[in-house]
Amino acid sequence: MAASSPRETETKFRLEDRAAFEARLGKLGADRLGTESEVNLLFDDERESLRARGCALRLRTTESGALLTFKGKTDVASGVKSRIELESAVESPGAVAGVLEALGYRPWFRYDKRRTTWRLRDARRPVVVVDETPLGLFAEIEGEEEAVRALAAELGIPESAFIADSYVALYLRARRENPALPEDMVFFASGP
Repeated sequence: MAASSPRETETKFRLEDRAAFEARLGKLGADRLGTESEVNLLFDDERESLRARGCALRLRTTESGALLTFKGKTDVASGVKSRIELESAVESPGAVAGVLEALGYRPWFRYDKRRTTWRLRDARRPVVVVDETPLGLFAEIEGEEEAVRALAAELGIPESAFIADSYVALYLRARRENPALPEDMVFFASGP
């Protein structure tokens, strides 16, 4: 793909004190845009060819709509990951899932989260999200690499806390350590 292809550049880290972190965001002039629950379904073929190439095909459904996303192979530099990300809004997630299955892709993993999005008033600054997952509380900073690192420093997050792994990789590792965990990373009816 051309160098001008859309890229996702981000890092994530565990949050120990959500209130203190969100207070720091507020002091930096960030606005809380809202919270949505997400259901993320990953697809692959029977040969697992996307995973073998380090790619992902995801169908995400929220209260406000759905997105189909292709993520390319990840490049990681000191905990900040970057990769091609192509996505499009989806009018009918069920129909799109049917198309994917007709093309030979099957859902292989589901992960849920509740995401709160924060945006700094300067649109050139990164976007920050706080994710509630069955694995705990995380935050992500997404933007240009230099800006991601700078904002993390302003928020008091050392680069040693950066996690380059995806939620799926984190969950699969947790499941290897604790086989009693469910196959997918989903919230239980009573909450996280």
